[in-house]
Amino acid sequence: MNTEELRAVAATYGTPTYIFDVREVEARIRLLRSLLPEDTGLCFAVKANPFLIPYVADLVDRLEVCSPGEYEICIQEQIAPEKIVVSGVNKTYESMKRILSYSKGAGIYTIESEEHAKILRTLAEKNQMPLSVLIRLSSGNQFGVDAETFFRLAKEIQESPYLTLAGVHYYAGTQKRQSKLEKELDTLTAFAKTFEEETGTVLKELEYGAGMKVSYFINDSEKDQRESEPEPQIQALAEKLRTCAYGKKTIELGRFLVSMSGYYLTRVMDVKRTAQPGFLILDGGIHQINYYGWMMGMKQPKIEVLAEKSGEEELFHLCGSLCTVNDVLARDVALHDPQKGDVICFKRCGAYAATEGMAMFLSRELPQVLICKTDGKIEKLRDQMETYLFHVSATT
Repeated sequence: MNTEELRAVAATYGTPTYIFDVREVEARIRLLRSLLPEDTGLCFAVKANPFLIPYVADLVDRLEVCSPGEYEICIQEQIAPEKIVVSGVNKTYESMKRILSYSKGAGIYTIESEEHAKILRTLAEKNQMPLSVLIRLSSGNQFGVDAETFFRLAKEIQESPYLTLAGVHYYAGTQKRQSKLEKELDTLTAFAKTFEEETGTVLKELEYGAGMKVSYFINDSEKDQRESEPEPQIQALAEKLRTCAYGKKTIELGRFLVSMSGYYLTRVMDVKRTAQPGFLILDGGIHQINYYGWMMGMKQPKIEVLAEKSGEEELFHLCGSLCTVNDVLARDVALHDPQKGDVICFKRCGAYAATEGMAMFLSRELPQVLICKTDGKIEKLRDQMETYLFHVSATT
């Protein structure tokens, strides 16, 4: 969004406010489609920004959900169950029973443990419901299973009358350097070949969380900024996918897909020069916004003061409304004559920023959420919400 559009949003809707620009998500998806091999699928990891689900669903091949709540959002938004990948490390019998009552077996389901396999097999047999599953291969963390367990579960699935093994699910972290991504894909190709040699079965599909890089901060190193350029990353990924052993490849993206679409507007409530640099107290704070690798404002996000200013610059720390010294959004920001009422825009906060904040602390409000649609029209998705209600006893 440009400055004039952001000023209009602040004037019309006030602060604190998130606005997500669907146009920027569409542009990123077009770029991916133009550079990746034609048969590459795209999957949106909805944990990055659940507000975007109904606007992204028709632009991608799949949506990945990691909790019962995320699936409930998809139900409310009337997302076709065949488009949903049901992932998540904590699957229960009851949560999967609820999901299957809606999906009727459509979609695809990840198995991250022997317990998951047992739950899905039991429900599939009880309901005589065929299910397509991906086994998640672990990278050594708490997600997925080791290679030995993968082989054992694959054999059990092949013996099941209702479960069908579609392939491998793999995700090993975010903000990856290109060398790590290439190494992962080489490892996954070698795993598929070993699996075929030892079992005689071809792993047809790879659902791969690429974890591609995004640069958030103006003081990121030149190397980090260079490695975060989208086109070279996509081109390098495309080259590796052309030699990947799996017949069907789906790239799972969250941060890389939607980060650039988000803007957070917060207003200056007080200007204090009790020290140098001075302090601006904002009506938002770390309970409403978070960046990956932020480190208490030590790294400075891309921000813009929406009021036109001139004159000498002065350094300020931008602080939120919480009564903790941790509530610093940016340090040593050079500003021209900041005044109470000025609106400051934090950019590149379309992924995770709105959901990872410590929202309940000090019973401050949740910010309102807006969407800028393809035609440029603004729509309110959520009003500001008071959180003190969550701290009041139900018997009060």
